[in-house]
Amino acid sequence: MIAAKPTQARPLRVVLAGLPVLAVALAVVAGAAGGFVFADRWRMLLVPACFVAVVAAERFPVKIGPQQKINLGALPCLVAVLLLPPGVGPLTAGLSVLAGNRFMNRSWWESGYNAGNVTAAGALAALIGGMGSTASLAQDLRTTAGGFVYVVVNLLLAVVPPALITGRPYLQLARSAAAATWPAMLSLWASAVVMAILYVMAPVVALLPLVVLPLVYRMNRAIEAQAKANEQLQGVLASQRRFLTDVSHQVATPLATIMTNLSILRRANRGAPAESAVDDSVAEAERMKRMLGRLRSLAHADEDVPLRRELVDLAELTADVVHAYTAQAATSGVGIVAEIGAHAQVSVDKDLLREAVANLVDNAVRVSPRGERVTLKVERGSGGPAIVVADHGPGIEEDRLPRLFERFQRSDSGSGLGLAIARRVVERHGGTLRVKTERGAGSTFTIELPG
Repeated sequence: MIAAKPTQARPLRVVLAGLPVLAVALAVVAGAAGGFVFADRWRMLLVPACFVAVVAAERFPVKIGPQQKINLGALPCLVAVLLLPPGVGPLTAGLSVLAGNRFMNRSWWESGYNAGNVTAAGALAALIGGMGSTASLAQDLRTTAGGFVYVVVNLLLAVVPPALITGRPYLQLARSAAAATWPAMLSLWASAVVMAILYVMAPVVALLPLVVLPLVYRMNRAIEAQAKANEQLQGVLASQRRFLTDVSHQVATPLATIMTNLSILRRANRGAPAESAVDDSVAEAERMKRMLGRLRSLAHADEDVPLRRELVDLAELTADVVHAYTAQAATSGVGIVAEIGAHAQVSVDKDLLREAVANLVDNAVRVSPRGERVTLKVERGSGGPAIVVADHGPGIEEDRLPRLFERFQRSDSGSGLGLAIARRVVERHGGTLRVKTERGAGSTFTIELPG
Protein backbone atom coordinates (compact mmCIF):
# COMPACT_ATOMS: atom_id res chain seq x y z
CA MET A 1 0.00 0.00 0.00
CA ILE A 2 1.19 3.51 -0.71
CA ALA A 3 2.61 5.23 2.31
CA ALA A 4 0.57 8.12 3.65
CA LYS A 5 1.86 11.48 4.77
CA PRO A 6 2.01 12.02 8.55
CA THR A 7 -1.02 14.31 8.52
CA GLN A 8 -2.99 11.64 6.64
CA ALA A 9 -1.84 8.60 8.64
CA ARG A 10 -4.33 8.86 11.50
CA PRO A 11 -7.57 9.11 9.48
CA LEU A 12 -6.23 6.43 7.13
CA ARG A 13 -5.51 4.07 10.03
CA VAL A 14 -8.97 4.74 11.45
CA VAL A 15 -10.56 3.83 8.11
CA LEU A 16 -8.35 0.75 7.63
CA ALA A 17 -9.14 -0.52 11.11
CA GLY A 18 -12.78 0.56 11.18
CA LEU A 19 -13.99 -1.03 7.97
CA PRO A 20 -13.27 -4.66 8.99
CA VAL A 21 -15.13 -4.08 12.27
CA LEU A 22 -18.10 -2.58 10.42
CA ALA A 23 -17.98 -5.41 7.88
CA VAL A 24 -18.14 -8.08 10.58
CA ALA A 25 -21.07 -6.25 12.16
CA LEU A 26 -22.89 -6.21 8.81
CA ALA A 27 -22.10 -9.92 8.33
CA VAL A 28 -23.62 -10.67 11.76
CA VAL A 29 -26.73 -8.71 10.81
CA ALA A 30 -26.95 -10.60 7.50
CA GLY A 31 -26.52 -13.90 9.34
CA ALA A 32 -29.21 -13.01 11.87
CA ALA A 33 -31.60 -12.02 9.10
CA GLY A 34 -30.89 -14.84 6.65
CA GLY A 35 -29.55 -17.69 8.79
CA PHE A 36 -26.73 -20.21 8.43
CA VAL A 37 -28.60 -23.14 6.88
CA PHE A 38 -27.35 -24.52 3.54
CA ALA A 39 -30.06 -25.04 0.91
CA ASP A 40 -28.26 -28.27 -0.08
CA ARG A 41 -25.10 -29.91 1.18
CA TRP A 42 -23.24 -29.51 -2.13
CA ARG A 43 -22.99 -25.78 -1.60
CA MET A 44 -20.58 -26.41 1.27
CA LEU A 45 -17.97 -27.14 -1.38
CA LEU A 46 -18.08 -23.45 -2.33
CA VAL A 47 -16.25 -22.54 0.90
CA PRO A 48 -12.91 -24.22 0.07
CA ALA A 49 -13.42 -23.53 -3.65
CA CYS A 50 -13.70 -19.81 -2.94
CA PHE A 51 -10.43 -19.81 -0.98
CA VAL A 52 -8.56 -21.68 -3.72
CA ALA A 53 -10.01 -19.54 -6.53
CA VAL A 54 -9.20 -16.24 -4.80
CA VAL A 55 -5.61 -17.28 -4.05
CA ALA A 56 -5.17 -18.40 -7.68
CA ALA A 57 -6.63 -15.12 -8.94
CA GLU A 58 -4.23 -13.15 -6.74
CA ARG A 59 -1.29 -15.18 -7.98
CA PHE A 60 -2.27 -14.92 -11.66
CA PRO A 61 -3.93 -11.54 -12.29
CA VAL A 62 -5.73 -11.13 -15.59
CA LYS A 63 -4.90 -8.26 -17.92
CA ILE A 64 -7.57 -6.48 -19.94
CA GLY A 65 -5.07 -4.12 -21.54
CA PRO A 66 -1.30 -3.55 -21.70
CA GLN A 67 -1.38 -1.44 -18.51
CA GLN A 68 -4.56 -2.55 -16.76
CA LYS A 69 -5.18 -5.62 -14.63
CA ILE A 70 -8.33 -7.04 -13.11
CA ASN A 71 -8.61 -9.44 -10.19
CA LEU A 72 -10.87 -12.35 -11.11
CA GLY A 73 -11.13 -13.16 -7.40
CA ALA A 74 -14.28 -11.02 -7.35
CA LEU A 75 -16.07 -13.73 -9.30
CA PRO A 76 -15.78 -16.62 -6.76
CA CYS A 77 -16.43 -14.14 -3.94
CA LEU A 78 -19.67 -12.96 -5.49
CA VAL A 79 -20.77 -16.51 -6.36
CA ALA A 80 -20.16 -17.50 -2.73
CA VAL A 81 -22.17 -14.54 -1.48
CA LEU A 82 -25.09 -15.37 -3.78
CA LEU A 83 -25.18 -19.13 -3.19
CA LEU A 84 -24.09 -19.58 0.44
CA PRO A 85 -26.29 -18.70 3.43
CA PRO A 86 -26.18 -15.00 4.42
CA GLY A 87 -24.41 -15.96 7.64
CA VAL A 88 -21.66 -17.81 5.74
CA GLY A 89 -21.22 -16.27 2.28
CA PRO A 90 -19.92 -12.77 3.18
CA LEU A 91 -17.44 -14.12 5.74
CA THR A 92 -16.27 -16.81 3.30
CA ALA A 93 -15.60 -14.16 0.66
CA GLY A 94 -13.88 -11.82 3.13
CA LEU A 95 -11.63 -14.50 4.64
CA SER A 96 -10.75 -15.76 1.15
CA VAL A 97 -9.58 -12.26 0.20
CA LEU A 98 -7.61 -11.99 3.45
CA ALA A 99 -5.88 -15.30 2.67
CA GLY A 100 -5.18 -14.29 -0.93
CA ASN A 101 -3.72 -10.93 0.08
CA ARG A 102 -1.49 -12.42 2.71
CA PHE A 103 -0.40 -15.11 0.24
CA MET A 104 0.88 -12.25 -1.95
CA ASN A 105 2.66 -10.72 1.09
CA ARG A 106 0.48 -7.65 1.28
CA SER A 107 0.48 -5.87 4.64
CA TRP A 108 -2.03 -6.74 7.33
CA TRP A 109 -3.50 -3.25 7.05
CA GLU A 110 -4.11 -3.58 3.31
CA SER A 111 -5.26 -7.20 3.57
CA GLY A 112 -7.65 -6.40 6.40
CA TYR A 113 -9.16 -3.44 4.56
CA ASN A 114 -9.65 -5.44 1.35
CA ALA A 115 -11.22 -8.29 3.30
CA GLY A 116 -13.49 -5.84 5.12
CA ASN A 117 -14.46 -4.25 1.82
CA VAL A 118 -15.53 -7.60 0.37
CA THR A 119 -17.29 -8.67 3.59
CA ALA A 120 -19.26 -5.41 3.82
CA ALA A 121 -20.27 -5.52 0.14
CA GLY A 122 -21.16 -9.21 0.48
CA ALA A 123 -23.26 -8.63 3.60
CA LEU A 124 -25.29 -5.89 1.88
CA ALA A 125 -25.76 -8.12 -1.18
CA ALA A 126 -26.86 -11.03 1.04
CA LEU A 127 -29.40 -8.83 2.82
CA ILE A 128 -30.96 -7.98 -0.55
CA GLY A 129 -31.16 -11.62 -1.52
CA GLY A 130 -29.17 -14.61 -2.74
CA MET A 131 -30.30 -17.78 -4.50
CA GLY A 132 -32.37 -20.15 -2.39
CA SER A 133 -33.35 -23.71 -3.25
CA THR A 134 -35.95 -22.64 -5.84
CA ALA A 135 -35.90 -20.17 -8.71
CA SER A 136 -38.51 -17.58 -9.59
CA LEU A 137 -38.62 -14.27 -11.36
CA ALA A 138 -38.68 -12.37 -8.06
CA GLN A 139 -35.77 -14.45 -6.75
CA ASP A 140 -33.76 -13.83 -9.92
CA LEU A 141 -34.36 -10.09 -9.68
CA ARG A 142 -33.25 -10.00 -6.02
CA THR A 143 -30.12 -11.98 -6.91
CA THR A 144 -29.34 -9.62 -9.79
CA ALA A 145 -29.86 -6.58 -7.56
CA GLY A 146 -27.70 -8.10 -4.82
CA GLY A 147 -24.85 -8.74 -7.28
CA PHE A 148 -25.07 -5.18 -8.56
CA VAL A 149 -24.96 -3.74 -5.04
CA TYR A 150 -21.90 -5.89 -4.35
CA VAL A 151 -19.82 -4.53 -7.25
CA VAL A 152 -20.89 -0.92 -6.62
CA VAL A 153 -20.15 -0.97 -2.87
CA ASN A 154 -16.87 -2.80 -3.53
CA LEU A 155 -15.75 -0.03 -5.90
CA LEU A 156 -16.88 2.82 -3.63
CA LEU A 157 -15.04 1.42 -0.61
CA ALA A 158 -11.89 0.63 -2.62
CA VAL A 159 -11.49 4.31 -3.56
CA VAL A 160 -11.44 5.59 0.05
CA PRO A 161 -7.75 4.88 0.87
CA PRO A 162 -6.40 6.41 -2.39
CA ALA A 163 -8.51 9.52 -1.75
CA LEU A 164 -7.04 9.88 1.76
CA ILE A 165 -3.48 9.20 0.60
CA THR A 166 -3.43 11.49 -2.44
CA GLY A 167 -5.76 14.18 -1.15
CA ARG A 168 -7.73 14.12 -4.39
CA PRO A 169 -11.53 14.56 -4.23
CA TYR A 170 -13.27 11.27 -3.46
CA LEU A 171 -15.97 11.67 -6.11
CA GLN A 172 -13.37 12.47 -8.77
CA LEU A 173 -11.43 9.31 -7.97
CA ALA A 174 -14.63 7.26 -7.86
CA ARG A 175 -15.65 8.48 -11.32
CA SER A 176 -12.19 7.73 -12.70
CA ALA A 177 -12.18 4.24 -11.20
CA ALA A 178 -15.68 3.51 -12.49
CA ALA A 179 -14.80 4.75 -15.99
CA ALA A 180 -11.72 2.50 -16.08
CA THR A 181 -13.27 -0.66 -14.67
CA TRP A 182 -16.99 -0.69 -15.49
CA PRO A 183 -16.72 -3.21 -18.39
CA ALA A 184 -14.87 -5.65 -16.16
CA MET A 185 -17.20 -5.08 -13.19
CA LEU A 186 -20.33 -5.61 -15.24
CA SER A 187 -18.85 -8.75 -16.81
CA LEU A 188 -18.01 -10.25 -13.42
CA TRP A 189 -21.42 -9.29 -12.03
CA ALA A 190 -23.26 -10.85 -14.98
CA SER A 191 -21.15 -14.02 -14.86
CA ALA A 192 -21.69 -14.50 -11.12
CA VAL A 193 -25.45 -13.95 -11.34
CA VAL A 194 -25.76 -16.34 -14.30
CA MET A 195 -23.75 -19.02 -12.48
CA ALA A 196 -25.85 -18.63 -9.34
CA ILE A 197 -29.14 -18.90 -11.23
CA LEU A 198 -27.92 -21.82 -13.34
CA TYR A 199 -26.81 -23.66 -10.19
CA VAL A 200 -30.44 -23.77 -9.04
CA MET A 201 -32.15 -24.22 -12.41
CA ALA A 202 -29.59 -26.40 -14.26
CA PRO A 203 -26.65 -27.42 -12.03
CA VAL A 204 -24.97 -29.38 -14.84
CA VAL A 205 -24.34 -26.22 -16.87
CA ALA A 206 -23.65 -23.85 -13.95
CA LEU A 207 -19.94 -23.76 -14.74
CA LEU A 208 -20.39 -23.05 -18.45
CA PRO A 209 -19.51 -19.32 -18.11
CA LEU A 210 -16.02 -20.44 -17.07
CA VAL A 211 -15.34 -21.79 -20.57
CA VAL A 212 -14.11 -18.28 -21.43
CA LEU A 213 -11.09 -18.75 -19.13
CA PRO A 214 -8.94 -20.47 -21.80
CA LEU A 215 -9.77 -17.59 -24.14
CA VAL A 216 -8.82 -15.11 -21.40
CA TYR A 217 -5.56 -17.00 -20.93
CA ARG A 218 -4.73 -16.77 -24.62
CA MET A 219 -5.61 -13.08 -24.65
CA ASN A 220 -3.31 -12.50 -21.71
CA ARG A 221 -0.44 -14.23 -23.51
CA ALA A 222 -1.09 -12.05 -26.55
CA ILE A 223 -1.19 -8.90 -24.40
CA GLU A 224 2.06 -9.86 -22.69
CA ALA A 225 3.71 -10.49 -26.07
CA GLN A 226 2.44 -7.15 -27.34
CA ALA A 227 3.71 -5.35 -24.23
CA LYS A 228 7.13 -6.96 -24.65
CA ALA A 229 7.24 -6.00 -28.32
CA ASN A 230 6.20 -2.44 -27.49
CA GLU A 231 8.92 -2.24 -24.85
CA GLN A 232 11.53 -3.44 -27.33
CA LEU A 233 10.27 -1.01 -29.96
CA GLN A 234 10.44 1.89 -27.51
CA GLY A 235 14.00 0.90 -26.71
CA VAL A 236 14.92 0.86 -30.40
CA LEU A 237 13.29 4.25 -30.98
CA ALA A 238 15.02 5.73 -27.94
CA SER A 239 18.35 4.40 -29.20
CA GLN A 240 17.62 5.87 -32.62
CA ARG A 241 16.88 9.29 -31.12
CA ARG A 242 20.07 9.18 -29.07
CA PHE A 243 22.01 8.15 -32.16
CA LEU A 244 20.61 11.01 -34.24
CA THR A 245 21.33 13.52 -31.50
CA ASP A 246 24.86 12.22 -30.85
CA VAL A 247 25.78 12.08 -34.54
CA SER A 248 24.51 15.58 -35.23
CA HIS A 249 26.43 16.99 -32.27
CA GLN A 250 29.62 15.07 -33.04
CA VAL A 251 29.67 16.11 -36.70
CA ALA A 252 28.67 19.74 -36.14
CA THR A 253 32.06 20.91 -34.83
CA PRO A 254 34.31 19.41 -37.55
CA LEU A 255 31.82 20.51 -40.18
CA ALA A 256 32.02 24.09 -38.90
CA THR A 257 35.82 23.90 -39.13
CA ILE A 258 35.65 22.58 -42.71
CA MET A 259 33.28 25.37 -43.73
CA THR A 260 35.53 28.01 -42.18
CA ASN A 261 38.58 26.67 -44.00
CA LEU A 262 36.69 26.45 -47.28
CA SER A 263 35.61 30.06 -46.91
CA ILE A 264 39.23 31.08 -46.39
CA LEU A 265 40.30 29.11 -49.47
CA ARG A 266 37.53 30.66 -51.56
CA ARG A 267 38.65 34.17 -50.67
CA ALA A 268 42.30 33.29 -51.31
CA ASN A 269 41.60 31.68 -54.70
CA ARG A 270 39.00 34.10 -56.02
CA GLY A 271 39.19 34.01 -59.79
CA ALA A 272 41.55 31.01 -59.79
CA PRO A 273 40.66 27.62 -61.38
CA ALA A 274 40.15 26.10 -57.91
CA GLU A 275 37.36 28.54 -57.04
CA SER A 276 34.66 26.40 -58.67
CA ALA A 277 35.70 23.32 -56.73
CA VAL A 278 35.77 25.29 -53.49
CA ASP A 279 32.30 26.71 -54.22
CA ASP A 280 30.97 23.21 -54.78
CA SER A 281 32.52 22.05 -51.52
CA VAL A 282 30.98 24.97 -49.64
CA ALA A 283 27.55 24.18 -51.13
CA GLU A 284 27.81 20.52 -50.11
CA ALA A 285 28.96 21.48 -46.62
CA GLU A 286 25.98 23.83 -46.31
CA ARG A 287 23.66 21.04 -47.41
CA MET A 288 25.19 18.70 -44.83
CA LYS A 289 24.78 21.36 -42.16
CA ARG A 290 21.07 21.72 -43.00
CA MET A 291 20.61 17.94 -42.90
CA LEU A 292 22.27 17.67 -39.48
CA GLY A 293 20.06 20.45 -38.19
CA ARG A 294 17.03 18.55 -39.40
CA LEU A 295 18.25 15.36 -37.78
CA ARG A 296 18.43 17.25 -34.47
CA SER A 297 14.95 18.64 -35.07
CA LEU A 298 13.63 15.15 -35.86
CA ALA A 299 15.08 13.73 -32.65
CA HIS A 300 13.59 16.64 -30.69
CA ALA A 301 10.16 16.22 -32.31
CA ASP A 302 10.17 12.50 -31.47
CA GLU A 303 10.86 13.07 -27.77
CA ASP A 304 7.95 12.34 -25.45
CA VAL A 305 8.79 15.28 -23.18
CA PRO A 306 5.87 17.69 -22.66
CA LEU A 307 5.57 20.55 -25.12
CA ARG A 308 6.72 23.93 -23.81
CA ARG A 309 3.43 25.61 -24.61
CA GLU A 310 2.95 29.35 -24.62
CA LEU A 311 0.47 31.75 -26.18
CA VAL A 312 1.80 32.56 -29.67
CA ASP A 313 0.53 35.06 -32.23
CA LEU A 314 0.60 33.23 -35.57
CA ALA A 315 1.00 36.52 -37.47
CA GLU A 316 4.21 37.24 -35.57
CA LEU A 317 5.46 33.69 -36.04
CA THR A 318 4.93 33.76 -39.81
CA ALA A 319 6.49 37.22 -40.08
CA ASP A 320 9.55 35.89 -38.27
CA VAL A 321 9.85 32.99 -40.73
CA VAL A 322 9.45 35.31 -43.74
CA HIS A 323 12.16 37.60 -42.38
CA ALA A 324 14.52 34.65 -41.81
CA TYR A 325 14.11 33.25 -45.34
CA THR A 326 13.89 36.44 -47.42
CA ALA A 327 17.62 36.66 -48.04
CA GLN A 328 17.94 32.96 -48.89
CA ALA A 329 15.03 33.18 -51.29
CA ALA A 330 16.45 36.30 -52.94
CA THR A 331 19.62 34.44 -53.92
CA SER A 332 17.39 32.02 -55.86
CA GLY A 333 15.31 34.82 -57.38
CA VAL A 334 12.24 33.80 -55.38
CA GLY A 335 10.10 36.20 -53.40
CA ILE A 336 8.32 35.52 -50.09
CA VAL A 337 5.16 37.34 -49.01
CA ALA A 338 2.94 37.02 -45.94
CA GLU A 339 -0.83 37.41 -46.01
CA ILE A 340 -2.67 37.67 -42.71
CA GLY A 341 -6.31 36.81 -43.26
CA ALA A 342 -7.13 36.15 -39.60
CA HIS A 343 -5.36 37.05 -36.39
CA ALA A 344 -5.09 34.09 -34.05
CA GLN A 345 -3.29 33.26 -30.84
CA VAL A 346 -2.74 29.61 -30.00
CA SER A 347 -1.08 27.71 -27.17
CA VAL A 348 1.83 25.89 -28.82
CA ASP A 349 5.51 25.11 -28.47
CA LYS A 350 6.77 28.14 -30.35
CA ASP A 351 10.18 26.76 -31.31
CA LEU A 352 8.81 23.46 -32.61
CA LEU A 353 5.96 25.07 -34.58
CA ARG A 354 8.35 27.62 -36.09
CA GLU A 355 10.59 24.74 -37.15
CA ALA A 356 7.66 23.04 -38.88
CA VAL A 357 6.65 26.20 -40.77
CA ALA A 358 10.29 26.95 -41.65
CA ASN A 359 10.71 23.48 -43.15
CA LEU A 360 7.66 24.00 -45.37
CA VAL A 361 8.91 27.42 -46.47
CA ASP A 362 12.42 26.10 -47.14
CA ASN A 363 10.97 23.30 -49.25
CA ALA A 364 8.75 25.76 -51.15
CA VAL A 365 11.67 28.11 -51.88
CA ARG A 366 13.84 25.29 -53.22
CA VAL A 367 11.19 23.98 -55.62
CA SER A 368 10.04 27.40 -56.88
CA PRO A 369 11.50 28.60 -60.19
CA ARG A 370 13.22 31.98 -60.46
CA GLY A 371 10.80 34.88 -60.68
CA GLU A 372 8.01 33.13 -58.72
CA ARG A 373 7.03 33.73 -55.12
CA VAL A 374 6.12 31.73 -52.03
CA THR A 375 3.03 32.82 -50.11
CA LEU A 376 2.69 32.32 -46.36
CA LYS A 377 -0.87 32.84 -45.09
CA VAL A 378 -2.61 32.84 -41.73
CA GLU A 379 -6.33 32.15 -42.00
CA ARG A 380 -9.23 30.46 -40.28
CA GLY A 381 -9.64 26.77 -41.12
CA SER A 382 -12.65 24.53 -40.63
CA GLY A 383 -11.56 23.44 -37.14
CA GLY A 384 -9.19 26.16 -36.01
CA PRO A 385 -6.46 28.57 -37.10
CA ALA A 386 -4.43 27.52 -40.14
CA ILE A 387 -1.03 28.35 -41.61
CA VAL A 388 -0.81 27.92 -45.39
CA VAL A 389 2.41 27.70 -47.42
CA ALA A 390 1.85 27.89 -51.19
CA ASP A 391 4.41 27.71 -53.99
CA HIS A 392 4.31 27.82 -57.79
CA GLY A 393 6.74 24.98 -58.36
CA PRO A 394 6.39 21.90 -60.55
CA GLY A 395 4.01 20.13 -58.15
CA ILE A 396 4.38 16.67 -56.71
CA GLU A 397 4.21 13.41 -58.63
CA GLU A 398 1.07 11.43 -57.84
CA ASP A 399 2.99 8.27 -56.96
CA ARG A 400 4.94 10.17 -54.26
CA LEU A 401 1.87 11.51 -52.44
CA PRO A 402 1.09 8.40 -50.31
CA ARG A 403 4.63 8.45 -48.87
CA LEU A 404 5.24 12.18 -49.01
CA PHE A 405 5.52 12.68 -45.24
CA GLU A 406 7.54 9.55 -44.53
CA ARG A 407 11.11 9.97 -43.38
CA PHE A 408 13.96 9.96 -45.87
CA GLN A 409 11.64 10.01 -48.89
CA ARG A 410 14.21 11.74 -51.03
CA SER A 411 13.47 13.96 -53.98
CA ASP A 412 15.61 16.06 -56.26
CA SER A 413 15.12 19.01 -53.93
CA GLY A 414 16.03 17.64 -50.50
CA SER A 415 16.82 14.88 -48.04
CA GLY A 416 13.23 13.96 -47.24
CA LEU A 417 13.38 15.09 -43.60
CA GLY A 418 11.70 18.50 -43.68
CA LEU A 419 8.17 17.31 -44.40
CA ALA A 420 8.47 14.42 -41.92
CA ILE A 421 9.55 16.85 -39.18
CA ALA A 422 6.70 19.23 -40.02
CA ARG A 423 4.08 16.49 -39.82
CA ARG A 424 5.45 15.09 -36.55
CA VAL A 425 5.45 18.53 -34.92
CA VAL A 426 1.91 19.30 -36.07
CA GLU A 427 0.64 15.91 -34.87
CA ARG A 428 2.18 16.46 -31.43
CA HIS A 429 0.11 19.64 -31.20
CA GLY A 430 -3.05 17.72 -32.10
CA GLY A 431 -3.28 19.33 -35.55
CA THR A 432 -3.23 18.12 -39.14
CA LEU A 433 -0.95 18.76 -42.11
CA ARG A 434 -2.52 18.47 -45.56
CA VAL A 435 -1.24 19.02 -49.09
CA LYS A 436 -2.94 19.97 -52.35
CA THR A 437 -0.86 19.78 -55.49
CA GLU A 438 -1.21 20.03 -59.24
CA ARG A 439 1.49 19.12 -61.72
CA GLY A 440 2.96 22.29 -63.21
CA ALA A 441 0.91 24.60 -60.93
CA GLY A 442 2.58 24.17 -57.53
CA SER A 443 1.66 22.82 -54.11
CA THR A 444 -0.15 24.15 -51.05
CA PHE A 445 0.60 22.83 -47.56
CA THR A 446 -1.91 23.62 -44.82
CA ILE A 447 -1.22 23.33 -41.08
CA GLU A 448 -4.49 23.35 -39.14
CA LEU A 449 -4.26 23.63 -35.39
CA PRO A 450 -6.99 22.84 -32.84
CA GLY A 451 -9.02 25.62 -31.28
